[in-house]
Amino acid sequence: MAKLSIRRVIPIVLFSMVFVLAVRQSVSIDPDLWWHLKAGQQIIDTRSIPHTDDYSFTKQGSEWVAHEWLSEVIMQAIYRVTGLTGLVTIFSLIIVIALWLTYRRCEGRPYAASIAIVLAAAASSPLFGVRPQMLTLLLASVYIALLEHFDTRRIWWLVPLMLLWVNLHAGFALGLALIGLYLVRAVLDREWNEVRPLLISLIVCAAVVPLNPNGFRMFSYPYETLTSPSMAAFIQEWASPDFHKTTYLPLAILLLSTFAAMALSPKRPRPGEIFLVLITALGALRSVRHIPIFSLFAAPVLAKHLWAIAKERGWDELLTGAEARPDGLKLLINIILLLAPLVLAVTRIYHFASHQRNYETLRNPVAAVEFLKSQHLPGPIYNRYGWGGYLIYQLYPEYRVYIDGRADVYGDAFFTEAMQVYDGVGNWKEPLDRYGIQTVIIDNDVALSTALRNDKEWSNVYEDDQAVIFRRR
Repeated sequence: MAKLSIRRVIPIVLFSMVFVLAVRQSVSIDPDLWWHLKAGQQIIDTRSIPHTDDYSFTKQGSEWVAHEWLSEVIMQAIYRVTGLTGLVTIFSLIIVIALWLTYRRCEGRPYAASIAIVLAAAASSPLFGVRPQMLTLLLASVYIALLEHFDTRRIWWLVPLMLLWVNLHAGFALGLALIGLYLVRAVLDREWNEVRPLLISLIVCAAVVPLNPNGFRMFSYPYETLTSPSMAAFIQEWASPDFHKTTYLPLAILLLSTFAAMALSPKRPRPGEIFLVLITALGALRSVRHIPIFSLFAAPVLAKHLWAIAKERGWDELLTGAEARPDGLKLLINIILLLAPLVLAVTRIYHFASHQRNYETLRNPVAAVEFLKSQHLPGPIYNRYGWGGYLIYQLYPEYRVYIDGRADVYGDAFFTEAMQVYDGVGNWKEPLDRYGIQTVIIDNDVALSTALRNDKEWSNVYEDDQAVIFRRR
């Protein structure tokens, strides 16, 4: 029972709660998961990787850079064996491992480190889910761990990891950026012995990037995505965080507490440390998508300076002194603290497995799609952007979609036009006529649904509390 001391219990409780948080976010199934599964299924079945779009009728035959092909194969393989429950569990564990690696970089374990990880997890949680980005989060955490604790032998692990990363997700560009950031840090901190190995590793990592099905195209693809105007305009996670929403309150606390701890700490931050926190904070303020990367950097810095403040005030002696063997009430409390989050985690997974259809209907028009299939409604169809992936999974190849989550396939001009139709602004009818749309499936409370109810060319053939289907008369 001596092993159940509070210092041993805290990390287990901490990462059990991180797992619960990851599951909580992941069961709200990401809309893009469905077309990822369909793509993975096709890659496995055909043993070929697509280079042109075949899921939409609006961009059929256009270039599709399938940069997540290996992630999609992995996701489909997991799905075939374990279903959605396995995907939620495994991707939640991936998130836990990424933050555990960050915890290992923190000083003041378990106390200061736990505070920092709780804030990092809470700030990053809006991005958690069953999505390839979680593999980028894990690889970024591994990269940072290798770069932070510089070792000329271990640094070369960056190369095979880059080869894996470039086939998993376009976030591989972050890996190159991380090497570049640590190269700048080495210069700022005058760690001249690190400069040459980092520069060589950056060149070698860049050299293996073309070793993917899209070849040299992967060099330009991440830049095109980052600079796309429609991304920030219409996709929330590419926009700046809105601090009026409580969702981003943990980010604000992490951001402010990190800089406050650096300012109040008796340990003076090094120039390179300040640089890394500032540049990643700028990324997080520019785009929600970059919040987890800032968290990976901010958590160890926050823990380091919180612990320095604690040591200056003598609190560390209280926290690190000899701990008596827990017995009686203390032992009971420790056991409850240990078991409660584990039970909660198992309960959440079981509830998802038992009510999978209910979770599926949270963000997908399940009943409406079943009606569309049963009635064999005519195509082409116009659909809401966020439902495109689910429609691909359920309807392809009998139906092709108007638009889906692969925003890069459609381009800024088309994406903007599709959103204008959805919002019922301008000449919203013209694209529907141009593409010969016969069926529309959208939310029942948006501008387009109101406009179609008042248009004699269209009749309402199905409606529930989530979706409405219109058919051209």
